[in-house]
Amino acid sequence: MAMPRRWLLVAVGVALAVVVVAVRLLVDSRGELHAGEMSEARGDRLEAIRHYQNAARLYLPASPYVRDALERLEALAAAAAQAGDGPSLRAALEAERAAILATRSLYIPNGSRLPDIERRLARVLAATEDRSVAPGVSLGARTAWHLERLARRPGPALAYVLLALAGLALWVGAAVGFCSRGLDAKLRLRRPHAVIAGITFALGLAIFLVGLRLA
Repeated sequence: MAMPRRWLLVAVGVALAVVVVAVRLLVDSRGELHAGEMSEARGDRLEAIRHYQNAARLYLPASPYVRDALERLEALAAAAAQAGDGPSLRAALEAERAAILATRSLYIPNGSRLPDIERRLARVLAATEDRSVAPGVSLGARTAWHLERLARRPGPALAYVLLALAGLALWVGAAVGFCSRGLDAKLRLRRPHAVIAGITFALGLAIFLVGLRLA
């Protein structure tokens, strides 16, 4: 009966951790969205854009706050374009693109928005750049040049990704080892096994963070 109880505790701990992270993402995203709405009401477009970008970056599947933040950035971009406010238009488009790309993993949530955003942003960049950079180059060629670079999706370095995965396996394995061998049937510490699991956990976590940072 000891093993089921032990693994039940592990499952409950993991579930609680997931819930805490999800709630924190929702709360923080909602706060940033509200701050953006307040800035927009004061007429501070650039401050509102910054808050909306932060709200959209705090991604959680089906989060209404992420969706609303992206829609607000779209609305600000449209308003800036109509008013001829080039800096705000560029800031809104760049913020929307950056927020979407910041949430990518095996896929890009809301990635279907990117082609249109990047086409508009390329036109803005081409129209506002210093003509002395490439004298004689047409606006169309400048736009194409910017669009080609905006469409690039540089991936992570494979070696560091593998290093991060190895660290992840190590510290997750250490946590499992602690639960299976670091505790006895009465959930008391088995000191040697617990110490080894703790050291392995710290090492694995360090390797994971280094690989993640360098990837």
